[in-house]
Amino acid sequence: MPEEKNKHILDFFIKAKESQKLAHGYLFWGPDSPVGQESEEKTETALWLAKYLNVGQFDILRVFVGEDKKEISISQIRAVRKHLSLSSYGGGYKFAIIDKAEKMNSEAANALLKTLEEPQGNTILILITSAPELLPKTILSRLEIIRFKPVSLNQIYKNFLNKDYINLLQRPLNDIFKKLEEVAKDETEIFPLLDCWLFFFRDLLINGSTTDEQRNKFSQAIKEIQTTKNLISSTNVNQRLALENLILCIKN
Repeated sequence: MPEEKNKHILDFFIKAKESQKLAHGYLFWGPDSPVGQESEEKTETALWLAKYLNVGQFDILRVFVGEDKKEISISQIRAVRKHLSLSSYGGGYKFAIIDKAEKMNSEAANALLKTLEEPQGNTILILITSAPELLPKTILSRLEIIRFKPVSLNQIYKNFLNKDYINLLQRPLNDIFKKLEEVAKDETEIFPLLDCWLFFFRDLLINGSTTDEQRNKFSQAIKEIQTTKNLISSTNVNQRLALENLILCIKN
């Protein structure tokens, strides 16, 4: 569930759905988390909306800045246009989410503008950014703006720190694998577990008294957790195997 501080956004979408006033395009914007969680809350809200609208995973397309890339390319936006032009597998909405939308190059932005000018059927496009001023005004004018409030460090700590999940890291591998098998069967538990571990290692990295070797280990753990989150949220990867591979990386 997205941050309680922004519950009014969930209420807004519930009312929009009930009154059949959902828009085709939205801009989710607000400052990124002070601990570097990037666009996670805004992304969680977008995924919550897709789930609320009963959008199946094959009808959701997510766009990121690729690894070793600095921008979102026109080919990625063309993939968005094609995705939204196709019929829904489930007969409902087609959904596309563009994270860090300000990273679109000019060609990509122009291609996206055509999609916004000619929205099709039951389609929803969500752009996520912390820097709306970097987006063309022609795009902004065609989106409904959803403003997210900043999240306090104390609230993040309260939400993400789960002692059971942290203690699990100290258990023998067989015990961890047994728990991960249970977690993989419950999608509502996967991301709270990963978010907890992510915050835990970030806290150690920022506030802990560590050696260079430990800092490198914590940094690598953070990278592996984020990679696992992206894999599980945007691909059909076997969730249990992804979690088991993650814990092996962390424990080594």
